Amino acid sequence: MLQDRLFSDFEGDRWFQRNQRLLNAFDTSADLPLKLIFLYGLTPERVLEIGAANGFRLAAIHQRTGAETVAVEPSAQAVLNGKASFPFITFIRGTASAVPLRDAFDLVIVNFVFHWIDRQSVLRAVAEVDRLVRDGGYLLIGDFQPVNQVQVRYHHLEDQEVYTYKQNYAATFLASALYHPVALLTAHHATKELQASVAENERIGAWLLRKELSGHYLKSGVHSARG
Repeated sequence: MLQDRLFSDFEGDRWFQRNQRLLNAFDTSADLPLKLIFLYGLTPERVLEIGAANGFRLAAIHQRTGAETVAVEPSAQAVLNGKASFPFITFIRGTASAVPLRDAFDLVIVNFVFHWIDRQSVLRAVAEVDRLVRDGGYLLIGDFQPVNQVQVRYHHLEDQEVYTYKQNYAATFLASALYHPVALLTAHHATKELQASVAENERIGAWLLRKELSGHYLKSGVHSARG
């Protein structure tokens, strides 16, 4: 699990240092996850974001809905900054494949996290995320949205064998038949503008899924034969 450890040890802090200025100038109107939350009028009471940086997105949700907000983030610097900037958010250091929480949430956000995760632990991360979404709750996944599955060398660590993996991560949850698609928004990676035609390597997407454990199963009334 080399990549997960690298981001916990130092690369998460380096990412935050590179992007802190952009986070401070966060434009809520251009954010795909927020567009979906507000478009569908979601009013969750408890919201968890995994890979939340300093909590900039959760702050916007709290200010709009008054929801209790919890941030899980591997970067120690991002957590310190978030605690100082947004004291109403609960911050916890952790990674997607090992979230130190027990309770389930009405809404779980995982935005641009899955493509960083080591392939040895990606299914563990899927299980952790699923564990934290309550029955009837919502999961919001944002990431690159290519047609194909793409592996890209991570250019900030050229001396290491580190990659990003771009694919449709919502498909794994949908394949379980326990999640149902509510909406997908796609946009251009650089501009964040909603565009109908975007090159595959520049297309990003945000999926809003609803979790339902059993209510959608058809009752057949036929019992299996016993041997």
